[in-house]
Amino acid sequence: MMNRRSFLGASSLALFAAGCQTPSGSGCCSGKSACKKVPFKFGIAGYTFHKFDTDRTLDLVQALDVHYLCIKNFHLPFDATPAQIAEFKKKCEDHGITGYGVGPIYMASNEEAKKAFDYAAAIGVKTIVSVPTEQREVEGKKVRFHSRARCEYLSGLCKEYDMRIAIHNHGPDIPYCFPTGESAYEMVKDLDSRMGLCLDIGHDFRAGKNPAETIRKYGSRIYDMHVKNVSFDPKKNIARPMPRGEINMLDVVRALCEVNYTGCCSLEYERFPMVGEGKSKKLDEALFLREVAESVGYFRGVMDCVRG
Repeated sequence: MMNRRSFLGASSLALFAAGCQTPSGSGCCSGKSACKKVPFKFGIAGYTFHKFDTDRTLDLVQALDVHYLCIKNFHLPFDATPAQIAEFKKKCEDHGITGYGVGPIYMASNEEAKKAFDYAAAIGVKTIVSVPTEQREVEGKKVRFHSRARCEYLSGLCKEYDMRIAIHNHGPDIPYCFPTGESAYEMVKDLDSRMGLCLDIGHDFRAGKNPAETIRKYGSRIYDMHVKNVSFDPKKNIARPMPRGEINMLDVVRALCEVNYTGCCSLEYERFPMVGEGKSKKLDEALFLREVAESVGYFRGVMDCVRG
């Protein structure tokens, strides 16, 4: 098991490596005085730690020195009581963490959508990462299909609750459920301006898009970001530690600065290395945590290397 010292050591080493060498092969800016602070915040998407309970998740986010969390129902259930919500928020406060949004939440009915808004309101956040769907039949199978009707309903809820919806894109292997950031934008561009995108750059890249260009095109309607790195594959989500994927992270951060993105970039780490066989198979926690720490450090290093 990785202890706090080794966990933070891995993160520091990754930060050092990222600070010394950018993805383009050139060194970073010569000193902090030459760099302006990036306009966005860095956080963690709750799915990253879906294999851990709430207390362990908050401990790990704190160990990473990350202060923003997009809350998943793994860690705070949809049916949480006011007392449970208050307890969760107190734990976050004690760990120096702000729960800035909730989701992704799949919304296959108007009832589910309304429940999600009530959930977010009870927690006190203003951003819901969402996947508005309806059920359709595709090649003889019932599937989740992106829904214009659901988006129109959500647009009304955005006005009623004064909250933002950030639609999460999914990639080319799910072509009927927002496969790109562009597909989400096209669905909501004429709706209430609080309807926008949670751009998942990994899935956008796998769909053959350049995430940095997606940011430049649709930055005004991007309300949340899932940052990660992947190897290109239109059929599978091949997650990689941040330094070893194929997305140009430096260009992504530069694009975010160009459009003055002020939301949160949350690491959604989706590689879960396993050890053992059969029923004894389990997550290799030490390796997983090392890769998460490396990814956090690398992305911070890239942030530090972007000149204003």
